[in-house]
Amino acid sequence: MTPPATPRDQQGGSTMSTFGIEEEFLLIDRGDRLPARPTPEQSAQLVSLEAGGGSATPEWLACQVEETSPIFHDAAGAVDSLVTFRTALHDATDAMGMDVVGLAAAPDIRPEPADITVNERYQRLAGYTPAVAADQYISGMHVHLGFPDMEDAVRALNGLRGWLPALVAIGANSPLWRGAESGFESWRSIHYRRWIANDIPPHFKDLADHEQRVAVLSAFDVMESPSTLSWLARLSHKHGTLEIRACDVQLEAQDSVAIAVLIRALADYAMDVPPTMEFSQEYLDIALWQAARWGLSGRVLDPVAAELVPGEALVTDLLERVRDYYPTAADREFAEAGVRRIAERGNGAIRQRRAFARAGIPGVMDMATAAMTADPRA
Repeated sequence: MTPPATPRDQQGGSTMSTFGIEEEFLLIDRGDRLPARPTPEQSAQLVSLEAGGGSATPEWLACQVEETSPIFHDAAGAVDSLVTFRTALHDATDAMGMDVVGLAAAPDIRPEPADITVNERYQRLAGYTPAVAADQYISGMHVHLGFPDMEDAVRALNGLRGWLPALVAIGANSPLWRGAESGFESWRSIHYRRWIANDIPPHFKDLADHEQRVAVLSAFDVMESPSTLSWLARLSHKHGTLEIRACDVQLEAQDSVAIAVLIRALADYAMDVPPTMEFSQEYLDIALWQAARWGLSGRVLDPVAAELVPGEALVTDLLERVRDYYPTAADREFAEAGVRRIAERGNGAIRQRRAFARAGIPGVMDMATAAMTADPRA
């Protein structure tokens, strides 16, 4: 994505890091409600779309489209951009007889292997991972934070490790798989664990330690570049960012922005208030699995207290801890209202389950299609 790397000015408790958002969307056949099979001409038209400052780009599967956002400085600008892009993408797919939805796992899939996007890199990676590529119908939301100093990015990465399970729980939006309940609120998080070097990143001493360890991993044949690493938070030297990949794609743009603004504040908080302990890989691995299983309905790791707490209590404490780390009062109010709304009405997984109980997969698709263009400004 375009690098949101700008000076981090002090304003209040925030370092004013810029941010960007990538959203991966599923294209759905309006007839059978399965992942669509766009023609090469349709795919070319969709990936040429630009709206709201954002650009459409190819994604792993032919039935996916990714949005790469512009650089954002505040929540209001991000909402304007994402709603505008989502609406334009909806209109373009509607004209083709397809729906486009922010579902993090396709509720049902075809029995044959998925169609990989005709792209040299994607085709090469599919050759490394044939059985994984066959049913990788999952879509995430990636939040990029701009850091002119990558040493700061490493500090933020270390501080965020313990918070990744909480972000999975808040952003969970993939409870269905192969036409039935998966039993998980974020099935995408479990499904994605099959990928190369996935899950929680290790703790790094500093930037030099990060570079040395990534260089060692790059010696493996399946590692064509550092971007092959699928850690749920990782550095991007190309863009000068810290990329947080823990969240499922969201049903509505306002939820995407609320979570992204929260993550920006949380990164500043995590640098200012380091974890009380350096959590082991296995400890965070289980915490992540549990968060994917029950979301906010179960107990989630509180990395400050180093204990499991009810999801609702974690949200309350988290919002209180980071309240002084937003660049403006407007951003704080937007993020707090948005995250509380997610906790109170249910994250995307809960909303999907309600729609599925009412009207099956058609009900889920109708709900998700309407949510795609939901505009909080209206």
